Amino acid sequence: MAIIITDSTCDLTIEQADAMNIEMLSLKVIFDDQSYDDKRTITSEEFYQRLKASKKLPTTSQVSINQYVEAYQKYPDEDIVVLTLPQQLSGTYQSAIIALEQVERDNIYIYDTGTLSVGLAMLIKQAVKMRDQGKSGLEILNEIKKLAARIKIYAVMDTLLYLVKGGRLSSMQGALGSIFSLKPVLTVENGALSTLARVRGFDKGMQTIVDIIKTKDNLDPAMPVGFAHSMNPKKLQKLKEMVNPKIVDGEYILGSVLGTHAGPGAVIVAFFDKE
Repeated sequence: MAIIITDSTCDLTIEQADAMNIEMLSLKVIFDDQSYDDKRTITSEEFYQRLKASKKLPTTSQVSINQYVEAYQKYPDEDIVVLTLPQQLSGTYQSAIIALEQVERDNIYIYDTGTLSVGLAMLIKQAVKMRDQGKSGLEILNEIKKLAARIKIYAVMDTLLYLVKGGRLSSMQGALGSIFSLKPVLTVENGALSTLARVRGFDKGMQTIVDIIKTKDNLDPAMPVGFAHSMNPKKLQKLKEMVNPKIVDGEYILGSVLGTHAGPGAVIVAFFDKE
């Protein structure tokens, strides 16, 4: 049976990962001199409490080479499929590649999925289905590549504060955004975050996403639609009602690594376009 390895930016819980019998390796989040393993030694709920109370933005670090080496060595004979967040956003993919060079095996398949959070989680679930059907690592990889090309993911952020703290926006841009209640609407394109719009008001941001889905995309109703949030369940429920999918994959809480940059209040939707 093939082994599925991923990282904690997929926003599955430890319990969900264990139930699916996958290896989920944790990135780290660091508050001052305290380092935590995402999802393991700090929960998402604990993280947002600390984030709100912290004057300084925490830092994050990728999955290490040694973490991957140890994971590979646990399964010396099995095919292994490694699904990561985009390499443009983290060095985690590169860690997986370097670890493979160290163990020198030809049955480990590493893939930069180009997506994250609930988008990555949905790909993992598809990989698990194929694993349970007895498909080889190479067969799973080839199918996941096709599915990853169909993933669409959109987000509305409730605050610009953490983008300013992280240096991605100037203080002036952040101040203007707060004055005019501007909410960024984001997507992931070619593995990188891209701003689609900055709109006045959170509900307008969600409506912008729904309009894009209805006019530019071709959502596949036969495939699941997934949702995530950073401690904003009420707005997420409203977004679910606006999108109104036939199949709901589930709800996820944005973990500490992605939450460091998004801050509290964001909502996310991910789905598969039709082939």
